[in-house]
Amino acid sequence: MSFHIDPVSGAEPRYALATRPFYPLLVRQRSALTVKGVVISIIDDNASIRMALKRLIESTGLPAEDFSSAEEFLVSCRSQDSACLILDLQLPGMSGLELQSQLHISNPGVPIVFISARFDEQARARALRTGAIEFLQKPFSEEALFEAIKTSLSTRGRSTSAYFDHSR
Repeated sequence: MSFHIDPVSGAEPRYALATRPFYPLLVRQRSALTVKGVVISIIDDNASIRMALKRLIESTGLPAEDFSSAEEFLVSCRSQDSACLILDLQLPGMSGLELQSQLHISNPGVPIVFISARFDEQARARALRTGAIEFLQKPFSEEALFEAIKTSLSTRGRSTSAYFDHSR
């Protein structure tokens, strides 16, 4: 806190919060993106993969939320404001491709990065043909994931350079 006297009226002193000139740029930008609804949604039925991806993405300063199924994601508030989906191809119940089709109706244009443990060329071709940004086969590198997220957010008009420049 700092102590101020009104220079015009000479009124009694009042307190004001001191500004923080060195407040981290990354935190300021993360807050701005969170307010604008920028969140990376991870949908995978494997809890350890979800948690690892969430921690990895959050380590760059980007907010992330995880879901164990397509249905859980659809009933969440994130189904309308996710900036990017990291989506497993094979899920119990509704598959990743079925969710992609559903989102074309309810939230067209949301960037999707598919991930899969099993290579399926037909599913890969369909996913990319219907608008997926990338299709990554597990295990994939951090660089491949971050490049796909960066591309996804760029298509939505978001600047991500501050996040990925500071991630290492």
